[in-house]
Amino acid sequence: MMKRLFVTLLLLTGGTMAVSAQADLKKNVSDTILQNRQLLLAGTFNGQKALLQLFPGKYYRLENGNELINWECKTCKPAPNEDVNEDGQATFPFKDGVATRLMNVMDFRDSSGQQYKVISFNHSEYDPEGLQVSRFTGGVLGLAKFVLTDQGWKLRMFQPAIKAYGAFSQSPTPKPLLIGNDQYAFMIEHINGPGGGPFDGADYLIAGINGGYKQIMAAYGTKRTEVGAEEDLSSWTSEYTVPPSDKKYFRDIVITLKGIVTASDTDRLPDEVKALLKGKKKARFIAVERYVYSSKGYQLQGPVKASLVN
Repeated sequence: MMKRLFVTLLLLTGGTMAVSAQADLKKNVSDTILQNRQLLLAGTFNGQKALLQLFPGKYYRLENGNELINWECKTCKPAPNEDVNEDGQATFPFKDGVATRLMNVMDFRDSSGQQYKVISFNHSEYDPEGLQVSRFTGGVLGLAKFVLTDQGWKLRMFQPAIKAYGAFSQSPTPKPLLIGNDQYAFMIEHINGPGGGPFDGADYLIAGINGGYKQIMAAYGTKRTEVGAEEDLSSWTSEYTVPPSDKKYFRDIVITLKGIVTASDTDRLPDEVKALLKGKKKARFIAVERYVYSSKGYQLQGPVKASLVN
């Protein structure tokens, strides 16, 4: 029998109401919510209120404190939406409804003094108990940019669904990355794997292009977690930086891998690291990958600089 969970319906106007998990907890919305939008928010910016304007479904605060907006769109035409876990071809919006959650609000000010905010949000399949399940299913990421004007916060850029990242229907929270003069992109540090590990990681970069947000870089094999005291498994971590450059926009991105490689486990590592073993069973390494922007997005430049360390 489905576990009963009572949630508190917290209206943004201040009212509250207890609702059973077996009730219909989603609201049908118009297909216009996924189209180009015009939206102006007066007063102090509030990320949750902004999200509710973008997705005007039913807003709830669960007993554990989590907030979400449940909605469905009966007139929306589901479109393909890639999950980087490659667990089949998904579509969005989900057939049985959507649960949308605010992830973060990012504050920016450019060299001209223009102030703006970018909110990130996560879509998962609707569940009457507010659950997010399935290890190998990512959360669908969306972004919206609001610019401060004399009239209020004006929606400038809106991408309701980019791709699905992460695990358990939860996308990693985007991290701002300065890649040019007043040009920010957003890094997604994705990681997933089988129960007990090891877990493999990849870095994905999202940027504003032609009025919308899209993925412009995919760096695979950037992390491998440790698993107990297994000596035949490789593991490594990574850091990404944007070195100083005279490029005005889309500066090079450098990802540095550091860790241990074993002869029996070289999957996902650059060939230049594999070549360093030369008969060794195990070694510590450092590898520096440089990604350069082109018309096809950021591309890995070879050869990768790799060396052994003590």
